[in-house]
Amino acid sequence: MRGVTITTTTDELWAAVETFDAEAAEIAIARLLWDVPLSGAVTGVVLPFLQEVGDRWESGTLSVAHEHFVSDMLRRKLTALAAVPPHAVDGAATAPVVLLACPPGERHDMVLLCVALMLRERGVRVRFLGADTPVPAILTAARGTAADAVVLAATRPTMFTANASALRKLAADHALYAAGRGADDQTVAEIGARALPADPVRAVVVLVGELAEVRRW
Repeated sequence: MRGVTITTTTDELWAAVETFDAEAAEIAIARLLWDVPLSGAVTGVVLPFLQEVGDRWESGTLSVAHEHFVSDMLRRKLTALAAVPPHAVDGAATAPVVLLACPPGERHDMVLLCVALMLRERGVRVRFLGADTPVPAILTAARGTAADAVVLAATRPTMFTANASALRKLAADHALYAAGRGADDQTVAEIGARALPADPVRAVVVLVGELAEVRRW
């Protein structure tokens, strides 16, 4: 029954998007996320919706105006989820710190924000810088937070390789992970990073596992 409801509400959401009906879209999103835990909201609603947005964009069935409308709506919803204080857990003060950002020129950061939310739910202390972050700012933040790991995501390899020297320096001091379509094997090796799985859920599992192994967290 829940599956039928999700399908129906998703259809209602896309109908609202087609007509730029912000109120109806907000109601549909709220219904999709109602009484769903964070991990379920991200994996069952937000990520599939983002995938469909990308598919429609690539097929030419989603206009620039619609893409901006959808992106703004999702960003507001994800930001609201991120603003909810995490539950207090034992050992929170000593939990690993992970810094997440997109390098200069990369403006697609919503999947990375989903990763940040899922890490946060698992007790990781997340520091999210978001899209189009200058590399010097990433280096400063990594030092200032004593980050145990830095995750960078980009859709094109050149967004990593254009800053290869600085990123190798970053990787010498912090565990550096690369994600997104731009993180091919050659690029990852060039910047001295480790590749994360393309699937955001799997990426979180791998990262948390490696952090636990290093920190005995």
